Amino acid sequence: MKRKSLLLCIFLALVLLVGQVPFAQAAGDISVIVNGKTLAADPAPFIQGGRVLVPFRAIFEALGANVSWDESTQTVTGVKGDTSVILVIGQNTATIGDEKDNLDVPASIVNGHTVVPLRFVSESLGAQVDWDGGQRQVIINGAVTNQGGALPTTLSGNLVMDGSTSVQPLAEQLKTAFVAKYPGVNITITGGGSGVGVADAAAGKVNIGSVSRALTDKDPKNLVGTTICKDAIVIVVNPKNPIAKLTKQQVQDVFDGNITNWVHVNGQNLPIMVYTREAGSGTLDFFTSSFLGKNKLVATAKQYNSTDLIRQAVASNPNAIGFVSMGYLDNTIKAMPLDGVDPTIGNAKSGKYPYVRPFVLATNGDPTGLAKSFIEYCLSPDGQAIAAKDYLPL
Repeated sequence: MKRKSLLLCIFLALVLLVGQVPFAQAAGDISVIVNGKTLAADPAPFIQGGRVLVPFRAIFEALGANVSWDESTQTVTGVKGDTSVILVIGQNTATIGDEKDNLDVPASIVNGHTVVPLRFVSESLGAQVDWDGGQRQVIINGAVTNQGGALPTTLSGNLVMDGSTSVQPLAEQLKTAFVAKYPGVNITITGGGSGVGVADAAAGKVNIGSVSRALTDKDPKNLVGTTICKDAIVIVVNPKNPIAKLTKQQVQDVFDGNITNWVHVNGQNLPIMVYTREAGSGTLDFFTSSFLGKNKLVATAKQYNSTDLIRQAVASNPNAIGFVSMGYLDNTIKAMPLDGVDPTIGNAKSGKYPYVRPFVLATNGDPTGLAKSFIEYCLSPDGQAIAAKDYLPL
C-alpha cells in the first residue's frame, strides 16, 4: 500500500512539474528567409508559448549587426550602426538604445546559444517581419526600414529592372500603379530569367534584379534581396488532355523520363511531351529541388526561356506537360491537382499545397533611391493588394 502511495505521489509531482514548464514545440521544419536568403540557424527555430524563438546571433548577423556575449552577466548585445540591443538571459525586458521593451518570451539558452522571440529581434533593428503559419515560414526584410511609413510625396528619375519572367507580370502591374502615383518616374522592365536578374543586379547593370526563388550562398555576396510576395508552382497540361490529377511521384517519373506515355498516368495511349525552362531559371531551380531532387531532367525535354512561352506551348499541344507560376494560369491550360490537393491560392496560403517559393527583388547592396522607394511601395498595403490578386501577399 505504501509503495502505491509513493508511486502516486511521484506521478502527481511530475504532473505538477510539467505544468510549470513552458510548452515548447520542435519546429525544425520552420524556415527563415532573411533579405531574400534562407537562413541556416543553429539551433533550429522552435515554438514556445505561441512565439517562434530563434538564435539571436544568427538573425542579428544576417541583418548586418555585430554580436557579443558577456558570460559574467549573462548578457548578449547586438549593435548595428547607431542601434544597440541588449538582452539578459531570463529577463522579459530588453534595452533598445535608451528605451526598454518587453519580450513575449524571455531570452534563454538552448544548446549553448541564446534564443529570443523572432519578431522582437528583427523589428528591434527596423526589419519587416512576416510569419506564414501555413508554410511555417518567416520572412524578414531588413533592407527596407520605413515599416509601412509614408512614401515620398514626389519622385522622379529612371529605374531599370530585369530578371525572372515569372515575376515580370507582377512587376509590370506594380510599375503601372507606381508610375500613376509618381508620373515623373520612368521604369523599364525586361525578362531574361532569374540568373540574368542576379548577375545584372550584382554587376550594377540594373537597379533591381527580380528572382523567383530564395537567394543562396552561391549567389554574389553583395546582393541584398527583399521578398515582396510568394508564388506557387503549378504543373499544367493541355485542356484537351483527359487526365484529372497527378501525384508528386508521377510528376517526377514524367520529368525524369521514367514515364513517357500518358497511358501510364491514366491518360490516353499517346507520347508525353515534356516542356521546361532553361538553365538559370529560378522557376526551374525551384521545380528541380521540389520534384526531381537528385534525379535529372529527361534529355528530350524542350526548353523555353520564359514562363509565358511554356504556357503558350502547352496550350497548343494536347500531349504536352509543363510547369508555370500560379500567376500565369488561365483557361488555355489546365492546372493539375497534386496528391489530391488543388493548386489554388487558398490551399497555397494554408500550406495544403506546398510548392511555394518567394518572389525576391535583389539589389547591389541595400536598396537606395528609386529602387528603395519602389520596393517600399511593393511592400505597402497598396502594393500587397496588387500582389494578392494572383499571388500570395506577405
